[in-house]
Formats: sequence, structure tokens, C-alpha cells
Amino acid sequence: MPKDRIKIKKLQATIILAAIIVLVLGAFALGQGLFGEEKTLEKPKPPAVSIGCDRVVWEGTELEITASTQNIKAPQFNWTSDGKYAGSGQKLINKFDMGEHRIMLTVTFDNKTLTANQTTIGIDSTQGVSVRDSSATNNQWGFQTQYNSKNSGVKGLTVSVDSSMPSEVNECGHLASKALMAGDHTWNATFQGNSIGSGKFNIKEVSEVKITSLNIAKSYTAGSTVNAKIVIVNTGSTIVTGFEIRTLAVNNNYAFMGDKAKKEYVDQYKTDLKPGVSYDIPIGFTIPEKVSGIRPSGKYTITVSLVLNGQVVDKKIVNTEVK
Repeated sequence: MPKDRIKIKKLQATIILAAIIVLVLGAFALGQGLFGEEKTLEKPKPPAVSIGCDRVVWEGTELEITASTQNIKAPQFNWTSDGKYAGSGQKLINKFDMGEHRIMLTVTFDNKTLTANQTTIGIDSTQGVSVRDSSATNNQWGFQTQYNSKNSGVKGLTVSVDSSMPSEVNECGHLASKALMAGDHTWNATFQGNSIGSGKFNIKEVSEVKITSLNIAKSYTAGSTVNAKIVIVNTGSTIVTGFEIRTLAVNNNYAFMGDKAKKEYVDQYKTDLKPGVSYDIPIGFTIPEKVSGIRPSGKYTITVSLVLNGQVVDKKIVNTEVK
């Protein structure tokens, strides 16, 4: 998705979200920063190594293959190409002749060994190279390169959509278009100066926005300043002309009191948000050092709901603490 963003003035968001903090603090002499996203503990992932997808290259093309490791300390690398020693670094840089070449990497660490394999094929003709296209997201179209009907990363193959500049597929041969408006579109794939494939596709009309991030710390101290941001992205294929943000703050210490322990606000935003474009809502305010003579401290649960056309389309529940 494009990195385009629309930034708005922070006044409205500041007033509403600061009001939640001040009102709830005043009522219960407790505090809560906003949006300290709660995370669950994950089990450690086992050691692993990868050298990427199978590749297809034009004869004599130099190819760089980089090994990626996971949860491995001080790895030692040993590469072979067609059974012959090819290097000992994390990267293998090699030129490939015609035909199929078997690449193997052996990684040793802590008296253990892992291996990874990959096949690179050198070609001198575009015969057998093709592109398969399909829907990728609500507003993107996807492309996958193939060689002899098998998914392979064809180095140097590019795809253009409508009148856009050609983009090269990634090492696994996949490419997603930029975010597109609903309607009919065309594509064309080129390799070694030759057209490999072309076609038409239709993006269906979908209105959709999502909350992609809530950027605020997990904890604050009384008197500190909150500088935060909510990021909304148009993940649909139509222009979004407006949405609502509903924010509900619940004082966890007094949740048993029902509505008295809650504060809810609704803020409306008018936009001209195109597919793939982000909308930034900055948040900034100072947490009071004292409320009614008492230093605020405690925990809150904050629920942020994104409303489009009267319906909640996305929701984030987060926690933070004022110490």
C-alpha cells in the first residue's frame, strides 16, 4: 500500500481524549494514559534458516542469495552449488549458466546443524515464463511469475498496471499493485524486452477503513505529556468521505460501578480518503499531577471503535497506566 498520509489538526482529538482522562481522573482520582497496546507472551520460536524461493535468471546473470536465520547465535555458513563449495558468508553471489543448479546452505551453531535448499535455473529464452494474476486485497491486484507452470521468482520480470511505471516482481516472483479505485484495469508483463502476458481485471466496489496502529506508551507518570497517534487506512476501493471515532474509557478499579466508571465520546471526521491512503489523528495533552488534591494513579481499559456509515468496522482494545 502507498505511504500517502493525510494529517489533521490535533485540536479535536486532543480535547476529546484529554477530556476522558480529566473527567475520569476527577471522578475516581485514578489515571490512565491511552492506548498502551496489550501484548500476550509468545512461545520462543525454534531455530530456523532460509535461503528464499526457487529462482529463474537469464543466462550469465549475477544473483545474490542472502541467508536469513531465526534464533541462531553465532551461525557459521557453508554454501555449495551443484555439490561444490561456493562460500562461507551469509550471502552467496554467483553467476549461473544454462540449466538447473542446486544450491544448498549448511548452518552450524551450538553443535547443531540446519540446512536449506534452493534451485536456480539459467535460461536463454522466454519460453516457459508466464505470469498468473489474481485478486490480492479489496483494492490491489496480485501477480505471480511461473516457469513451466511452477511458481518461481523470475529475476528482472516487470509488471505495469494501467499507465503506471513497470515494477519488478520480488525474489519469489510476487507483486501486488498499488491501491486502486473500483473499476476496470489492464496489466502487462515484460521480460527481457518481450511481452510475457497481459490482461484485464476488475476491482469490485468496497467501502472499508481500518485502524492500523495506536501509538502510545504502556505507562506514564502524573504530570507527563502524552504524544500519540491513531492511524486509519482506507483498505477499500472507494473514496471515504467521512468516519467516526468512538472512544470508551473504563476505570478498571471501579468497573463494578457500571456507567459511573465509564466515559464515552464520539468524534466525526470529514475526509477525502482515497484507497491505500493513511489518515493520521495526532493526540497530545498533559496528564494532571493532581486531581482534587490527589495524585492520579491506576489503570484503564480504552476501547477505540472506527465507525463507517453508522456501522463499527474496526475496534482496538488497549491498556495503559499512570504511576
